[in-house]
Amino acid sequence: MDSELIFRLADRFAPEGPIDQEGLKKALALCRGQMSAVLASRLAPGTITVLKGNKPLCLRIHRQHRVVLYASDDAFIDFAVDNEKGWRELEVPPMTMLTIRHEDVRAIENSEFRFIPQERKGTLPEGVNA
Repeated sequence: MDSELIFRLADRFAPEGPIDQEGLKKALALCRGQMSAVLASRLAPGTITVLKGNKPLCLRIHRQHRVVLYASDDAFIDFAVDNEKGWRELEVPPMTMLTIRHEDVRAIENSEFRFIPQERKGTLPEGVNA
């Protein structure tokens, strides 16, 4: 799935503030491909929406600093935080939507979302060797 499509859908469902997650979920259910994304609205920058689909996405949280880091691989985060204490991994199963608000990063909301997952053409499914 093209990342621009994900962001355009999020924009469509955030006309005046935070992203309308129920509307976004309904729109994503019609999409097919591969995805994971982290989104925010310019009108509500203190709220982020995390879509953990079928693409790699690693998340860590530091509650004291009220910060969430994300990357496609843990090694990038390990390098960025350089063994600083206080970081905790956020384990998020596939097909999960999270809402994280800056004012209270401990109160993470999560719900299931759906889309039509597909492997990229020319690649083997996970667990299959050539």
